[in-house]
Amino acid sequence: MTPQKSGTVRALAGLAVASAVLLTGCGAVPDLNPGVAVRVGDDTVSTRHVADLASDYCDAAKPQLDGQPLPRHYLNGRVAGSLALRSAADQMLAEHDVAIDASYAAAVKQAETQLTDLTDAQRAAIVEVQGSEVYVSAAEIAVGKASLGAGASDEDVKAAGEKEFLAWLDDHDVRIDPRYGVAIEKGQSVLKDNSLSQAVTNTAKQADASTPDSTYAALLPQTQRCG
Repeated sequence: MTPQKSGTVRALAGLAVASAVLLTGCGAVPDLNPGVAVRVGDDTVSTRHVADLASDYCDAAKPQLDGQPLPRHYLNGRVAGSLALRSAADQMLAEHDVAIDASYAAAVKQAETQLTDLTDAQRAAIVEVQGSEVYVSAAEIAVGKASLGAGASDEDVKAAGEKEFLAWLDDHDVRIDPRYGVAIEKGQSVLKDNSLSQAVTNTAKQADASTPDSTYAALLPQTQRCG
């Protein structure tokens, strides 16, 4: 891919495949039904959708991996977290009765012009997954503008929107299946082993490490790795 020239486009089109987000809310969290990967309030995302999107995202990421395989669960976690993040932002927008800020559409358009070497499905996967941070930022801007009104500075608008988003997360139940191994701590997204299963073989342990060894990852079955 062509190197990106702006921070916004880098955030949207870059392939930071090792980061992910788990959103958690306060109060009782409803159990996940079979086949449900993510629950954000009343909205759900299926495990099938996560798997299908992760497959397209893997195909888009392969050139960036430069022959260094990555365990597929890292991509699955990235996808699940991004979809949860988008759902939360969408619901916050709905509660405030505002539309996403126009900066998101502009970022998508600019990124897509630099992703012409990918298929439509691969481009869509990057936008949906990697663009989640940009989407949330644009949602925060929209809500911040609505809260502060005309004349507020960009910094105050962004700060107000971020505060509203954190408050929304505190007030709503959001759950991601532990199999995806992602968590948020102190406002930062981290990879975290929430699974009840344990890696047994040395290969599995190395491939599941927070910083995986690509040599060991290459020994995983094709269905369990990307690249």
